[in-house]
Amino acid sequence: MKTQRNQKENLKTFYIVIDMLICVSMFLIMLIKSYGVINYYFNGYVIITAIYLGLLSLFVEIFEVFRLGETRVRDMFLSYCLAAFATNFIIYFIMSLIAYKMLAVLPVFALLILQIIAMATLLYLENRHLRDSFPIPKAIAIFGEPNYEILAKIYPYRDILVTVDKSVDVEDISFDKLDELLAGYERVITVDVDHNDKKLIFKKCYEEHITVYDIPSISDTLIASSSVMHVIDTPILKIGRFGPNELEAIIKRLIDIAGSLVLLIVASPIMLMTALAIKINDGGDIFFKQKRLGLNGQEFMVYKFRSMIMDAEKNTGAILAKNNDDRITKVGKFIRMTRIDELPQLINILKGEMTFVGPRPERPEMYEEIVKDIPEFRYRLMVKAGLTGYAQIYGKYNTTTRDKLLLDIYYIENYSIITDLKLMILTLKVCLMPESSEGVKDDHQQG
Repeated sequence: MKTQRNQKENLKTFYIVIDMLICVSMFLIMLIKSYGVINYYFNGYVIITAIYLGLLSLFVEIFEVFRLGETRVRDMFLSYCLAAFATNFIIYFIMSLIAYKMLAVLPVFALLILQIIAMATLLYLENRHLRDSFPIPKAIAIFGEPNYEILAKIYPYRDILVTVDKSVDVEDISFDKLDELLAGYERVITVDVDHNDKKLIFKKCYEEHITVYDIPSISDTLIASSSVMHVIDTPILKIGRFGPNELEAIIKRLIDIAGSLVLLIVASPIMLMTALAIKINDGGDIFFKQKRLGLNGQEFMVYKFRSMIMDAEKNTGAILAKNNDDRITKVGKFIRMTRIDELPQLINILKGEMTFVGPRPERPEMYEEIVKDIPEFRYRLMVKAGLTGYAQIYGKYNTTTRDKLLLDIYYIENYSIITDLKLMILTLKVCLMPESSEGVKDDHQQG
């Protein structure tokens, strides 16, 4: 199993190197053929190509493009489109600055189209070859308490993650015969397993080179977010980041002010058209205001474009939107799918009530209900609420409350300005994925 895993990783690395070389080679050909009138000389071509490679590598990493054999081709393709667009856009302006004039944009646009076509083909063929050459590993799921919702989440991705062949209760395991239980399995999934039992399972898997997928608890997430200190001759795990420090908070606020002002100006035509569409659709209010909780539980009014009928919760009270919710208007479906309904929150950011990146602000009445079942939910109030966040990037609208909390805690404990910038960029990708705005299922309205 170890040899096969190494072969797969080596092949993935080979594919990534080839793909990057093809993209850079296409750029270099375009540079020479289309902008040959600019005499860069040999060193100039080398430097510009190196800058292009650096930019492409950066955006490929940010958008998580090359997850070969680990995600859908369409996700990698969308990620590459965004990475290539950002790279070509920046390099075009760099070359224009060097040339002291705005260069013809058509060659760069043609390059982008050709790169997208080439990468769509390559990613499809490479992903297919990896799956055909290396069968999806069989996994055994070990539960501390029945939580088959996890397996239901994994099932749709069984062709790229694992095939769960067997599920067992940890209480039914004889740890003296753990070798026999794990024999023939390449992956183990642990869910809600007691710490002592988990320790035995992890050690045995480590000995046998078996990969473990652990569904973490809140305390596990805190541990995973810790930093290692080497003060004495024993590693010390330091837990307790608690969000941005004072300097980071100042930088974050400056980014919020500048970013919200620029985006309000740039998005003003879209906001105006949206306001007109809402008014024409049913003649009701354009904006929707709702009380939310921010930093340290402070209440504020969040602004959104109205996407539902007037008085949508008059008869139901506070509930989350469901799939195919009949309260959502025709205009509302579009602006929710494209996230245009969130644009008025730039006003909240400018006022300092929210920030660009952070946990989504919760409604007070829902917060009180959630805290009764999950007391740790109050940890989200340790930082300012955000327009986008870790849970919005790596989760969906209908992700369960517990899972969103785990993602938010991970963000708080691993906070950095770089992480904020990365999440802001990744938000562009999420806005282009309709499934990320799906409502909750009918039987999990409070999930």
